[in-house]
Amino acid sequence: MIWINPFTNLSKREQKLHAIVWLCGIIMINIPDWNVTMGLFHSNDYSLIIPSLYGLLLNGYLFYGCAFQIENSELSNIWGGVKRSLRICLVVTVIESLLDISYFFIHYGLMNLTIIYEIILGQFLMNSIFFYLPSLLFGFFKAWKKSESKTHENKLIIKDGHQKVHLHLNELSHLESDGNYTIYYANRKHVIRQTLAQAERELPDFFARCHKSFIVNTYLIEKQSYDQVVVKGNTIPIGRKYRKNISVISNN
Repeated sequence: MIWINPFTNLSKREQKLHAIVWLCGIIMINIPDWNVTMGLFHSNDYSLIIPSLYGLLLNGYLFYGCAFQIENSELSNIWGGVKRSLRICLVVTVIESLLDISYFFIHYGLMNLTIIYEIILGQFLMNSIFFYLPSLLFGFFKAWKKSESKTHENKLIIKDGHQKVHLHLNELSHLESDGNYTIYYANRKHVIRQTLAQAERELPDFFARCHKSFIVNTYLIEKQSYDQVVVKGNTIPIGRKYRKNISVISNN
C-alpha cells in the first residue's frame, strides 16, 4: 500500500525533533536576505512561500513514507520495500511537479516547454537527492535498530553465581521457585538468588504464572489439561488461582 500513515513508527520524542528540523528548514529557505533557494521559485520575491508549504507536506510524506516501507519490510523481501518506496517517490514527484507548474503559471503568467521541463527535471533531482536517498538510509537504520531490539528481546541475562548467562528465551521452558531462589530450566538448570515474583517481572508476556511455584513458557506447552501442563516433557501443575493466566494466553 502507498497511502499509509508514515509517522506511526516515530516516537513522540522523534516526532518533536523532526518537526523542529522541518520547521527550521522551511523558515530558512523563505528568508529573503539569505537567498538559499534553488530552482524557479525564490525567497527574495516571496514566490517560494506557497510551494514550500505544500512541498513540506509532500516531501514529508515522501521521506517518512519511503522510510516506513523499508523499515517494515521483511529482510527476505527488502527489494519489495524498495519498489514500494519508489512508487511513493514517483507519485509525490508527479503531484509536486503539477502543483509547481500550476503555481508558476498563476504567479508569473509565462509558460513554455523549457520551463515545464526544468520544473519536472528539477523536482525529480531534488526529491531523489534530498528526500528519497536520505529516506532509504533512515529506513535501513530504523530496520537495523528494530532487528537489534528483537535480538535483545529473545535473550535474558541472568547472574548464575559470579557468571552472567545469556539465555535464549525459546530454550527456557519453565521456572520453579525454591524459597529465595528461582530455578531456570533451559539447556541446563540455573539456580538464581531471586524470588519467582522478581523473575516474573523480567520476562515477556508469553511466560505465564501457572502455579505459586511455577512459570511456564506458553510457546513450549505440549499438552494441557484442567490441572496441569506439559512443557518439554515436564509435567507442571496449574493452580486454581492461576488457571486464568494459562487459558487467556493459550486462546491468544
